[in-house]
Amino acid sequence: MKSKYFKPRKFLDFFPHPYDVGNIIGPWQKYEDNHFLNKIYEMEEDSFDSFYRCHLAHTLKNNTCNEEDFFFKVWEFVENRIDNLKKKDPFSTYHDRYLFRIDKLQQFQKYLNSIDQWNARPAHIIIAEKEAIIQKQKMEIEKLQVCLDALKVYEVSQKIWIKEGYLTTVIDLFQKIEKLEVPGGGNLLKYDHQVAYPRMISRYFSHGGNDIPVETLRNYYVSKKDDEPVKGTSIQSERKIFKIVPVKGTKK
Repeated sequence: MKSKYFKPRKFLDFFPHPYDVGNIIGPWQKYEDNHFLNKIYEMEEDSFDSFYRCHLAHTLKNNTCNEEDFFFKVWEFVENRIDNLKKKDPFSTYHDRYLFRIDKLQQFQKYLNSIDQWNARPAHIIIAEKEAIIQKQKMEIEKLQVCLDALKVYEVSQKIWIKEGYLTTVIDLFQKIEKLEVPGGGNLLKYDHQVAYPRMISRYFSHGGNDIPVETLRNYYVSKKDDEPVKGTSIQSERKIFKIVPVKGTKK
């Protein structure tokens, strides 16, 4: 078979490459599309890419056309054959065969979709795909907007102002709150992550009118041995100017 686009099986080749198209005597010179499609019917999806690349390499080597034109030609063969099979008599004795071939070609068409970098497929398909993407993005935007609206409840127009130079005093107070116990025993407040307080202070407090980086605050919330950090930043004693004491008569 004298092939224009696809790598042909050589005349009387008893051991051809599995992707070569045609038959052993090669008389069907005008039907390279049929031979190409017949190969698709026989293979599994995981072979589609190597099969396509094999014939693409043959076409480029022989300067038959460029990669985009080759893609378009293959797409055209597949699309036309699907249309042709769909028009077959549904009561034909070959109806099962037609359905099988349609399904196999549609699988191959999905593979072609995945490698179409030129939007070479028919315009109505490209438009339909882009519309589907737009609709999906609109739904995602709507979901994100709902989340954003929910978060706005926790936004503040002005942060709590910490007097300049007394940031560590506030941190010291929060650290004292962590240690408070309620009557009957047990901590008043519990949390699982060291970053909880740094995030809260950073979000709702300012130091001298300036934002407080979370990483700065995390230096004060590190592993401790007794009351002193194993690493990180300690609070100077002169900034520990407040005590939190239970109401008189309150029992732990």
